[in-house]
Amino acid sequence: MNKPKITVFTDPMPWGKEFLNERFRRIARFFRDIIWRKKRTSNHPKYRGHFAVTRSLIEGLSAINASFNYNPCFPWQLADTVVVLAGVKTLRQAIRLKQKGAIKKLIAGPNIVSFSSDFSSIISHSEIDIAIAPSVWVVDLYIKENPKLNNKIFPWPAGVDTTYWQPNPVSKQDRILILDKRTEKDDPTRVKPYVEYLLSQGWQVDVLVRCGSEGYTQDQYRNLLQQSCLMLGFTLGSESQGIAWAESWSTDVSTLILKNTASTLNGKSFDCSTAPYLCSKNGLFFDNFEDFKIQFNFWKTHSKEFEPRKWCLENMSDEVCASMLYKRIAE
Repeated sequence: MNKPKITVFTDPMPWGKEFLNERFRRIARFFRDIIWRKKRTSNHPKYRGHFAVTRSLIEGLSAINASFNYNPCFPWQLADTVVVLAGVKTLRQAIRLKQKGAIKKLIAGPNIVSFSSDFSSIISHSEIDIAIAPSVWVVDLYIKENPKLNNKIFPWPAGVDTTYWQPNPVSKQDRILILDKRTEKDDPTRVKPYVEYLLSQGWQVDVLVRCGSEGYTQDQYRNLLQQSCLMLGFTLGSESQGIAWAESWSTDVSTLILKNTASTLNGKSFDCSTAPYLCSKNGLFFDNFEDFKIQFNFWKTHSKEFEPRKWCLENMSDEVCASMLYKRIAE
């Protein structure tokens, strides 16, 4: 049997010091999935780590007929090149395997740490050949904390399933969706002025909220997007990539995103973005409510100039993003 060109990990192999723990975890997940089977609304149990990122890479690699395997159980199933998408334990095991010669090239990221200094700066470990971050601003942040990552880290966005996230050709042109991603400490009425303004202008408005235990399913989000001609996005303060925005673009819905360029997490302040892949073809930023009205009017008069789905198909489909990573690391 031929070796795959790359191995993708989101969990440790049940091998060596991880044998008992990982075997127990996998058995527990198996029975949990049986119990929860009727409640499933997605393929979350199939993909580990950050679901959207893992799903995109695995399905994208399959779509381009790449040579790979995902979460193998034994060292002899490893490719020479290994990508650890998520999990500090998983990365530690991969580092040990590389030290023993079982791995020749080790790639780590983008869902392992929030800061490059986390877990004793494991993302900059000497055994890691390439680190991945979800966008340029995260790359800059990682390098700022760990200068030795310079020339060793690059941005890579996960893609979206453009078949699932496709437009509705008979969608209404008078509905606008507002997506409010906030914490329980944020003002729950922060989108109210926007709703009232849009209603006063004759638009129909839907509001989706993600806050604590309050959320929505993929189907709910997609169905609302397919009925909308524009989406307004409010965030927790930053977006490392903004996959929800890409899902909107894939349905051919442009986005107006509240801009923020500085944030704080775990006591650390840093420069950031709320939509690192936003561009003139898929949407606009706005600074505040007054600026929103200006940008909204610009969108209304120039709506035909936006081509969000075309941009997404060319830059952020599963296939495009998987191919981008595969070519970079399988050299």
